[in-house]
Amino acid sequence: MGKGQRHSKNAGTMGTEAMTYHERRALGYGTVRERLGKDAVGNFDDCALTLRPAEEPVATPEGVVYSKEAILEYYLHQKKVLKKKLAAWEEQQRAAEAKRSEKEAIAAEARLLSFDRKNHMGVSDLSAQNLISAIEQEVEAMQDTKKGAKSSNNIASNAERMKEMKAFWLPSKTPEAEAGLEKPSTDVLCPSTGKKLRMKELTPLRFTKVPKGESGRYMDPVTKDTFTNKSRLVCLKPTGDVLLEDTYNRVVRPEGQFNGVRVRERDVVKLQKGGTGFAEHDGSKTKSEKFWHLGPGSGLADLRGQHQGAPSKGGLTFMN
Repeated sequence: MGKGQRHSKNAGTMGTEAMTYHERRALGYGTVRERLGKDAVGNFDDCALTLRPAEEPVATPEGVVYSKEAILEYYLHQKKVLKKKLAAWEEQQRAAEAKRSEKEAIAAEARLLSFDRKNHMGVSDLSAQNLISAIEQEVEAMQDTKKGAKSSNNIASNAERMKEMKAFWLPSKTPEAEAGLEKPSTDVLCPSTGKKLRMKELTPLRFTKVPKGESGRYMDPVTKDTFTNKSRLVCLKPTGDVLLEDTYNRVVRPEGQFNGVRVRERDVVKLQKGGTGFAEHDGSKTKSEKFWHLGPGSGLADLRGQHQGAPSKGGLTFMN
């Protein structure tokens, strides 16, 4: 070495060896991770859909805050999408049932024809079975659009097409399986948690605004402490009031009521916290990662190799 350079930078003449970990990372292969800041997480009172301060805020049982108009619009849109998917699946089922019925009817006729030829024309059992198999194959070819070229009605056109199809190994020339649709769910899922979303389970939130001239937007209705993204907030379903979790534990929970309204433990929803940009507080929300089979990287990497040898087989370009 002699110059303090690492061996991974001097692994031999470029173009003759496999790509190193350093080169693969430069191309972006594998899992690419990105560190997110506070803006990517949002504030405690932001709508999870619009990423703006929620208007007429509502909360899900998991504590996700939405604007009432935004979540309602999303819910109705998803209902329409699911309805279309269900209609497409039902149409596919009807078509499949029609194919099965047609195939069974033709198979029954084929068995009758085979029975007639064995008993009145002296055809052997093997010939009769071959007749049934030929009829079944013809039915499958007629029903399957991808196998239509194998039908006896398309032999001439298929022969002409085979003359023109030189590169039969290309992906565009390979046969394709008929796409099958799975039965779609009728449940609308929460865009943040992926759990079932019910409009009747949304709780309207009542934030207590801070007096004019003071910093912040909302405060605890009992202690008058201003809410921040670090605050642990809870919502009381019976009233919709938003309090600090500490206030609930010290004041509301022992008495079991708030402003004369009974509050049980199951009536309390912990709201998701806002972002601060620090991993200790935001946890996994500060990281984003995606796996790439083919890298999205620029291909630029530091200079590597002895005497700047031949170009790398990986297509990398190296910077001086």
